[in-house]
Amino acid sequence: MFADWVLVQKTSVEGSSGTQEMTIKLKGEKARMDLGTQMTLLSDSTNGEMKMYLHAQKMAVNLNADTMKSAMALAGQFLGKNDEKIAKPEATGQKEKVSGYDAEIYHWKGKLGTGRFWVTADFPAYKEINALQDKMAKGMGNPAANLAPQASDFPGMVVKSEMEMLGKKTTTELVSVKQEPVSDEAFKAPEGYQEMKLPGLPGK
Repeated sequence: MFADWVLVQKTSVEGSSGTQEMTIKLKGEKARMDLGTQMTLLSDSTNGEMKMYLHAQKMAVNLNADTMKSAMALAGQFLGKNDEKIAKPEATGQKEKVSGYDAEIYHWKGKLGTGRFWVTADFPAYKEINALQDKMAKGMGNPAANLAPQASDFPGMVVKSEMEMLGKKTTTELVSVKQEPVSDEAFKAPEGYQEMKLPGLPGK
């Protein structure tokens, strides 16, 4: 049985002003991600259901398992994931201290970009947290391994990453990780949101 976790990260995009804070709450098969006050994602890996809430617009988008898998399959076809060997991150041997952790730097090069990852093995529960993140991605049929490394590709916790995809550089840094009880209330849908339908996908 997995424990409950709360992760806080800060993200900045090159060319944009300021940083965004992202909070991720994990409880068993369920996850909640809040991107500042702009957006909330609720997901359940048991059935692949995910719902996105856009707070300013008071809109809700239902991303069911079939829709997500179809979208991810199209992304996989575009990237040619069946034809190419999946790139894995490689240790550089360089080490730095990030957010109080001793971290080793890993480099990755994929079809659409490159990345550097600061990884620490000092975090005692990194395997559990990495497994939770990969489990959620797998439940949605996510071919993320072709876009970026999966959490389980690293022998530790990623405390900082710099990704450059399609000419845009995004930096993400871990602010805090806490094992603490997460209430079931955190995964309840907010009230008063209007459902927004997604356009049909090719072949659906």
